[in-house]
Amino acid sequence: MKRVGRSIAWVLLVAVVPAGMFVVMTALVAFNVYAFVVSPVTAVKIAIGVVPTVLVLGRGLWLLVSRIDSPVNGVPVHEHEQPQLWALVRRLAEVAGTTPPHDIHLVADANAAVMEDTRLLGLISTRRRMFIGAPLVTELSAPQFAAVLTHELAHYSNRDTRFAGIAYRSRRAFVHTLTTLNRDDHLQRALHFLLRRCGTLTLKATATLARRQESAADAAAAEAVGSAATAGALRELAPIAWSWNEFRDNHLIAGCSAGYLPADPFGGYRRLRASLHDEPARLRAEPPDDADPYDTHPPMRARVAAVGALRAAGTVHVPSGPALGLLRDPAPLLDAALLDELVPAARTMRRVDWPTLIRISGLASMTEHTDRVLARAAQLTGRRPSLRTLLDALDAGMVADIGADPAAPDRPSDSPRVRAERSRLIVRDGLRGAVVATLTEIGAVRWQEAWPSVGAMQADGRLLEPLHDLVEAAVSDRPDTRGLRALLDSAIRQQGRQQRRGTATGDEDPGPDGHAQGGQASRPLGQGLHRGGVRR
Repeated sequence: MKRVGRSIAWVLLVAVVPAGMFVVMTALVAFNVYAFVVSPVTAVKIAIGVVPTVLVLGRGLWLLVSRIDSPVNGVPVHEHEQPQLWALVRRLAEVAGTTPPHDIHLVADANAAVMEDTRLLGLISTRRRMFIGAPLVTELSAPQFAAVLTHELAHYSNRDTRFAGIAYRSRRAFVHTLTTLNRDDHLQRALHFLLRRCGTLTLKATATLARRQESAADAAAAEAVGSAATAGALRELAPIAWSWNEFRDNHLIAGCSAGYLPADPFGGYRRLRASLHDEPARLRAEPPDDADPYDTHPPMRARVAAVGALRAAGTVHVPSGPALGLLRDPAPLLDAALLDELVPAARTMRRVDWPTLIRISGLASMTEHTDRVLARAAQLTGRRPSLRTLLDALDAGMVADIGADPAAPDRPSDSPRVRAERSRLIVRDGLRGAVVATLTEIGAVRWQEAWPSVGAMQADGRLLEPLHDLVEAAVSDRPDTRGLRALLDSAIRQQGRQQRRGTATGDEDPGPDGHAQGGQASRPLGQGLHRGGVRR
């Protein structure tokens, strides 16, 4: 009876705003028709204000019933390939009092979710899908992972997913109508006021009901696998989400932007997790306690406390050990899930080990302006792009011209001093990147793993310590590149290279063994270091 009561309450809540919109639209149309019967001329005048409002409401209601094309993300996990995982899901579904999903998908997200395709506004279920985040599989223990699965399956048994589609459509119709109404029109302004007040109350009420559904799902998980495993899983969710975002944004995407992918992405993620201490430990010890009236989930701290208070022992035995042990040959599956999240071009990117990727990412982060200043120096001198060309152009007093971007003309309000300083900063960054790339190519600078940072640049302190002052001297009002040239010559001698290679006095590009990003044939320094676009 509780499930039926929650379902009825949910339907009534999500139907309030659309029903109100339909009533108002019907009343406006009926009033205009009546006015036409009484006085056609008056009806035309009324229609001038009524018709736009009716069209806005009609468009909003159309969104309520129109088809939504939602692509299914993730990599399918087939039962014949992963029988142990499917067996656990079926067992947990039985305990939760529901049928298992038709499909399981592995996604590259630190989350888990279920969805249900329905007809007749949720009365008939057609297909169920479960989505499991790859970071959860790699970082949770098997009992904790089972608690997450049971929580999601409980949403099926509580019929939470049946009307999730209606709720989404209702919110979509409400938001579209509210943002489309013209508040310069008196009628639409009044309607905006009423809809906003009514919609706000409804959203708060549905959020309250959603929080109750989440608490019920937590309780079902605790009853199935025990309060300890469930509370442990809840405590781990925030640290995993935080560390995964750090890994994706600062390590994975940095390499992808340069056109490379790690050969062992989740190995790097595990090393990152192992190197993190303070923030994950704090999140684990003190789960987030943020509360908002529109949140669909209770505060994590309250969820952990509620599950612990149940003191449930659990009825399903899940062997101890990592959740990754539930998968047969997990590496290809995890890799496929990661590729599914990235742009299609990622599938053809070159795979490199982490030290190589760190070198690539480190150079890419330091050479944002290098291609530009090398190309500009070559254009101004009529020579090919190289570090030597750039240094010679600086000695010739071309700092301002090198840093200027013809495609982005200066603003008229900019003073000559502002334009000159902006050009100097661009040239300074480009020159520093070119020098570091050169030192990397000749082996004087090495890049090493230094989790949790992107990587560490290792070199003789006698090279790196004076680099800042020497670059500043090269781009000053009275440019002096002698110190920088001497530093490069010294670095080459230390590496046992011929003096002409990689110096500012020779015609050859540095790095006879290939470009700094590994394995390609020699090419002008800074050429093609960046590629844009990573995630879908």
